[in-house]
Amino acid sequence: MRRGLTRQHIIEQAAKQVEEEGLQNLTLTELAEQLQIQTPSLYNHIKNMHDLKNGLASFSLAQFAEVLIQSVIGKARDDALFAIADAYRAFVKAHPNLYRAIIEVPDPFDPDFQNISDRLLSFLFKILEGYALSEEDRVHAVRGLRSIIHGFISLQLHHGFNMNDDQEESLTWILSAYLHGLKAKMK
Repeated sequence: MRRGLTRQHIIEQAAKQVEEEGLQNLTLTELAEQLQIQTPSLYNHIKNMHDLKNGLASFSLAQFAEVLIQSVIGKARDDALFAIADAYRAFVKAHPNLYRAIIEVPDPFDPDFQNISDRLLSFLFKILEGYALSEEDRVHAVRGLRSIIHGFISLQLHHGFNMNDDQEESLTWILSAYLHGLKAKMK
């Protein structure tokens, strides 16, 4: 075993491999080669591929959450939600394979993943407090926002918009309609 090798170092190297080659091409053998260790040495730090992918999903979600949180500094309400949408899309475009690791997390109830997910949800609920929605409506609002952005970026990445109209204008229109709906639900 290489001295100084940690679980975090293994996950960071896995993230590099996934960024370059895709989540579907992540292998323990290649990861061990990149770390200049024998494959069995990985098992001193990870249980199996499932455990590695959970760690990778947590690592990726933490980066994603930080990007979203940083995007709203000094912003509130509509400006904050548009900033979140822009940051969300920028992250996915820059790191599509890490985003895939988040979406395809083997165990969404993994304690590390859940902790980061809870932190991200708390942040989004805090942003939505500016709309004076009920707690139940904030849950629907978070789901709606994620569905809009995830769906839009997924269609963009898979060339699902073949009309000549400006895609950015379409997303602005959709988000504006969403915000109009939030304001209509205000207490």
